[in-house]
Amino acid sequence: MILYADSGSTKTDWALKTENGKVLTWKSGGWNPYFLTTKQMIDEGKDFINKSYLENQNESHQDSAQDIAYYLEEHLYKVTEIQFYGAGCSTDENRQIVYAALKTLFPQAEKMEVAHDLLGAARSVYNDSENKKGIVLILGTGSNACLYNGKKITQELTNLGFWLGDEGSGGFLGKKLVTDFLYGLLPNEIHDLFYKEYKLTREIVLKKAYQEPKPNEFFASFVPFLYKYRDDSFVRNLVTTAFDEFLDRIEKEFKDLNLNFYAVGSVAFFFEEILNERVTRRKGNLVRVVKSPIEGLVELSNL
Repeated sequence: MILYADSGSTKTDWALKTENGKVLTWKSGGWNPYFLTTKQMIDEGKDFINKSYLENQNESHQDSAQDIAYYLEEHLYKVTEIQFYGAGCSTDENRQIVYAALKTLFPQAEKMEVAHDLLGAARSVYNDSENKKGIVLILGTGSNACLYNGKKITQELTNLGFWLGDEGSGGFLGKKLVTDFLYGLLPNEIHDLFYKEYKLTREIVLKKAYQEPKPNEFFASFVPFLYKYRDDSFVRNLVTTAFDEFLDRIEKEFKDLNLNFYAVGSVAFFFEEILNERVTRRKGNLVRVVKSPIEGLVELSNL
């Protein structure tokens, strides 16, 4: 059996492909080695193995969550191969943190690959038959990009993380929305709607930003508000400007944007129309957008 994982800063999507081709999926917290230790990953892994509420992805959709959880508990230890793609897994040291956790949880696995989430994103959206260089974007809680030739990443965008970078991401968009709210720069109607929904104060924001873990997730949690009011001119301009900053950085590093683009992540998925517009203005071609790479990784394994 093969276990796939796509892990961002916020969550990890897991998919177990059984011997008969059945696919079971579930979610856990993000397994970013910058934020979690090997022990913390092991503890969370033991928890979802025994208690997870899973979705059944087979065609009938008739199995109950309890049945799937039972199957997982009984058979997960038969996993023979693991493909884990994660945020933060760009260095040997960080990959080892994840590898050690997986090896403890699944000692029978004969083949195990831990790689950067950029590679997982690229493999999930890129059709090998296209056989030419393209640009893969990640636009979720965080952001990243790379040049990909169908086999390997040939260049990766410089990534400075949430506080110093992540242009175009959910965290970046939410941070801009919240700071404009606190500075009194939102249009009156949007300001009132935002306050009515979230009741934010300066004190709450500062505590979340500087005293609590994972501020990127806090700010990214406001993306649904932006999507809800995406037709408002101020909101559209906010998203457009953020995407332009992201693409400007890519253009400066990659030079040529007259290429095929492939995008992965909830922000790219929900704001595809705006992203396509901004890519097209730079003579690029947005070929494919997927909300999550996990399905593509499983599907490509059948080819």
